[in-house]
Amino acid sequence: MNVPTRTLAILALVALIPVTALIFYLDRGDPVAERVVSETLAVLTPEPVAESPETRPEPMARELQPAPAVDSEHSAAIEAVSEQLKQALALLDHQQQLLETQSKKLDAQTASLNSHVDRMQRLETALDQLQGKTTLADTGIDIIGSGNKDNTQTPIDITGGPIQTSDASNNEDVTASTQAASSTTIDSKNRDDAAVEKEQQDDPTRVILNSLPGAMRLPGTNTVMKWGGYVKSTLVKSFDPLQSEDSFITGSIPVTATDGIEEQTVLSVNQSRLNLDMREPTGVGLLRAFIEGDFAGNGETFRLRHAFGQRGNVLGGKTWSGFVDRSSSPEEVDFEGLNGRINVRQAQFRFQPGFGSKYEMAISLEDPSPEVTGGSGVNQVPDFVISGRVNLRNNFHTRLALLLRQVRAQPDSNPDDVAKEFGYALQLSSRVDVPWFDQRDKIMFQVNAGKGYGRYVNDLNSVGDFDGVFDANGELELIDVLSGYVSAQHWWRGSLRSNLTLGYVELNNPGFVEGDFYKRTTRVSGNLFWSPTPRFDLGAELLWGEKETEDGQQGTASQFQFAARYLF
Repeated sequence: MNVPTRTLAILALVALIPVTALIFYLDRGDPVAERVVSETLAVLTPEPVAESPETRPEPMARELQPAPAVDSEHSAAIEAVSEQLKQALALLDHQQQLLETQSKKLDAQTASLNSHVDRMQRLETALDQLQGKTTLADTGIDIIGSGNKDNTQTPIDITGGPIQTSDASNNEDVTASTQAASSTTIDSKNRDDAAVEKEQQDDPTRVILNSLPGAMRLPGTNTVMKWGGYVKSTLVKSFDPLQSEDSFITGSIPVTATDGIEEQTVLSVNQSRLNLDMREPTGVGLLRAFIEGDFAGNGETFRLRHAFGQRGNVLGGKTWSGFVDRSSSPEEVDFEGLNGRINVRQAQFRFQPGFGSKYEMAISLEDPSPEVTGGSGVNQVPDFVISGRVNLRNNFHTRLALLLRQVRAQPDSNPDDVAKEFGYALQLSSRVDVPWFDQRDKIMFQVNAGKGYGRYVNDLNSVGDFDGVFDANGELELIDVLSGYVSAQHWWRGSLRSNLTLGYVELNNPGFVEGDFYKRTTRVSGNLFWSPTPRFDLGAELLWGEKETEDGQQGTASQFQFAARYLF
């Protein structure tokens, strides 16, 4: 059947829109669209008709002829195309809805991921600032270290490193990087020297309350905690008989051949120590608790060294006496330490009023524990200590301290009787920079003088009871004591350093004292330390000492010590 050309044109126009849509789906590989388009094109494509000039109708006549009706086959094809188009549009709407749902889920996942990234950045910053500063926003109290001067934070990417920012000039980048590398090298050296300097002091009470490098926060609390201490292994070789095996106690030097024991070589780790430091911000301020012990008890048992609590400038517990100046104590391998220094840890209550960074003051009431010869001490009145310190420069200070105490005791000859005498002591100590050969060189000294304070002196506390002595009639006499030391420290290169120290103790005993009673001791030591890292020390020390008794007898001894110490 021949279909007029005009009819075909109208049908083509009617089918244009659905065919275009189907071609779109065809381009996407839709099999339904491919089948519909193929069938439609087959139906709409007319067979070619050969026309002769004789049979060709006149244009005007063709226009006046009415258009024949579309047959049923063509109508069915159009309806099929329309139905397929509707299905395609419905599928498109469904896919759009799915896309919107997926987009919402993606937005939620992106927000969650950003939250996790932000949390990781905060955790990374907190870990980085364990050596710097962390501020509790809810309390406003600094807990750990010190931060940037301008309180800015370095941006951190998800890998934990700083985000690299571009600069306008590559030359400026190179210059800044070079300067930063040089500054980092200098800062690292200064930190190493500061670490060595800090470890030499060995005084936890002088740790700044707001500083606790290496601390970790207890989950669910504002409390931070830090474990510390060190492992120390020592070799002690005595060249002469000594009554002390693993240390050099000058007062234990025998003055006769039968007093001592044979020379010995001892290896020990009993000087190793462990401590726990905790800080917690509260409504009444920052609270601190510190406890430390070593294994220097009998049979290498654990021995308490420090146990105190602190709130700001108020301290209570056991720690260094307020009469001790650890900042002016020289660095030594020998665990016993200088014979003439003040070296007592005891229970106390201490108040340290603030006067700025240049001036310091401390007032304390401390456990008296009198130690007398020929009797037993009685605790009744706490020892009173007051000290003042002037910090003229970072490593230059002068300190003056006064000790007042009651020495109360019961004589062995008459335990029902109680005797008491007033004791006192005055101390002057200092550490002075002497940058003649190296900027870190220094001189330290301490002088102590008084009556009835013998147990505060290191050597006297180790070998006897020298606060006072009872005579044959049960009368208590206090002992005059002069003690002190001078020490010079020189830094050779890097962390290699030496200390040369002289210590002295002399007793002005009551006239009735005689025989082998302690009269005076002298101690000389020289050492060499090297710290390849701030947490590891190697040290070697040579010691010599002399002891003299009240009856004029003398004895000398020498000893060599080597130690390796790892701090944690």
